[in-house]
Amino acid sequence: MSLASRLYRSRSECIAAVEHGAATVDELHDPVVGPVSFGDGRIDYPYVQVLPESTDKQGGNDWQHTIRLNCIFHRQRDSDYLRFIEVTLDAVAAAMDALADVSCTYYFAPTTIEDFAGEDDGDLLVMISVQLTIGSQIDDNPNL
Repeated sequence: MSLASRLYRSRSECIAAVEHGAATVDELHDPVVGPVSFGDGRIDYPYVQVLPESTDKQGGNDWQHTIRLNCIFHRQRDSDYLRFIEVTLDAVAAAMDALADVSCTYYFAPTTIEDFAGEDDGDLLVMISVQLTIGSQIDDNPNL
């Protein structure tokens, strides 16, 4: 199997683990992977996106995958902002549990948490974006 094939397998397994973990949180809709276009313009909130950012060689057989988990909530006057954070971090914890089952990973952690507020066509929104950093080992031996 080529290095590119092993790298794809490692990266896709990590992305799938984050997606699977986030999907287990009852308060959230099923996540989508990557940017998605909505034909009818309708988005159901809370909207969850797993967004692969980068994969970087760290040296030797070590690679680092960076994946964003974005949770976007519809905000109302009486919304509990801390609950938005709690639900997002529940999804992160579930993603970490799923990443523990990916055989090539040796490290994974949330490394950045960012909060954004905005609006879309009159809807008030809050996005909690968590950057996950995942260390994996990918054997460079083409004979494996």
